[in-house]
Amino acid sequence: MKRIIILTVILGLSQALCAQTSADTTGVPKGEILQKVDLGIEAGVSFLKNIRSPYSASPSYVIRLPLMAHLKLAERWNLNVGLRYDFQWDILRHNVTPTEGGGIDILTTPTTGRQTATVFHSYLGIPLELEWLLTPRSRNGLRLSADIYAAYAVSEYLTIRTLDARNTYSHGMRSGTYKEVVESDDPMFQPWKLEIGLKVSTDAIGLLHGIRFFTNLLPTYIDPAKDGKIYTSGITLFL
Repeated sequence: MKRIIILTVILGLSQALCAQTSADTTGVPKGEILQKVDLGIEAGVSFLKNIRSPYSASPSYVIRLPLMAHLKLAERWNLNVGLRYDFQWDILRHNVTPTEGGGIDILTTPTTGRQTATVFHSYLGIPLELEWLLTPRSRNGLRLSADIYAAYAVSEYLTIRTLDARNTYSHGMRSGTYKEVVESDDPMFQPWKLEIGLKVSTDAIGLLHGIRFFTNLLPTYIDPAKDGKIYTSGITLFL
């Protein structure tokens, strides 16, 4: 139910601000290299992330606030560069527990009660995107782009909530109170990100504005106990 609510909020936020995501602030005449500078908002849902790690989460949610300068290189080619803030949260699939070595492990033994673990990351970085316009004279035309995003995490933490074992079922729903809440820094998280992606986007389709395939060239997590590096890759749908 919580995931449905989160997705509904993202959809509403994205659609409500869709008409304002490209507010031109430059007033530069057509024909100039610098076409416009805009402040936008993007909401996305990511899949296929960290499949074999304690941080396995599907889906993951992200809200982006990009401040971008759009440069026209040719009739069909644009170069977009700027500053972007990303807020991302992942609801983990597994029950996990912090370890003394400074990591988290999947709980392999049966646990009493139900657990919800969530990780939150906020990034600030520089995106660089090379964009090709399939239909340059159409406002809602198809666009293909390759991008790179270099960023640093300005905040990160892990929240683990365990439901009281004495909870009961009522009309098919689990009820009860959280008996334990653990909030701490994300112990395995690596703050630097160097992400590359390929994106197909258009404004002609109602809710879905783009799909992006991405991978982080730097490890997102390092397990100090196992000396293992965990990389992030997947697919993001932009709403």
